[in-house]
Amino acid sequence: MSCDIDYRYRRALEPYGLTTFETALRALNEAVDDVRLAGRQVATCPAVLLLTRHLQRIADGRPTTCEADDQILRAQCIERLGELKHRPAIIALVKRGIDYRPEELRHYRREGTRALRQIAAGIGLDHSAYRISYYTSQEALAGEHVLEADGVYIRISPERFGEPGLAWRNPFWKPPGAVMRKAPITALADIPALTARIARELQIAPPAQPGLI
Repeated sequence: MSCDIDYRYRRALEPYGLTTFETALRALNEAVDDVRLAGRQVATCPAVLLLTRHLQRIADGRPTTCEADDQILRAQCIERLGELKHRPAIIALVKRGIDYRPEELRHYRREGTRALRQIAAGIGLDHSAYRISYYTSQEALAGEHVLEADGVYIRISPERFGEPGLAWRNPFWKPPGAVMRKAPITALADIPALTARIARELQIAPPAQPGLI
């Protein structure tokens, strides 16, 4: 199963936080690690090439804004993001196993939080209305991502011992949602459909739509 990560493409397209040589170099090295994890060619990865140019501009003391000759590489990054949109990296990470693999664990922690935020947005939760936590018995082992809010508890886990990777219920075990509902990690391939299912089973009202003018 492909384990390509879209993070390096997004980072290369918007390197706003990479303002020092050290941060840009770290981002470039992490992108190279991601390419190797995906089994792709480092020398032809548009994200690696863009981050390399960004690092060179910092080293030369030049402006780091996008230049005209970056457009082809940027287009390639955008195209790759489109290809990966319906293949979230967390699915491949969980399926291949991530325990005792530092790079995979790094992505699992970030992508699990990202998936829960997407679900929260889909059911209309403001970012101030929920809390996301990560629990693990050991740093070398994949843990559980948990979102908690009024009326909803959602968990992403690494599917050990045949346990599905997704679960949700009412956090206080009250109806509706007093029963733990579960789904395989592959349900994250269609987050809108998963979000609709969670909202329906927990009877969460859909987010208000803007009024028509």
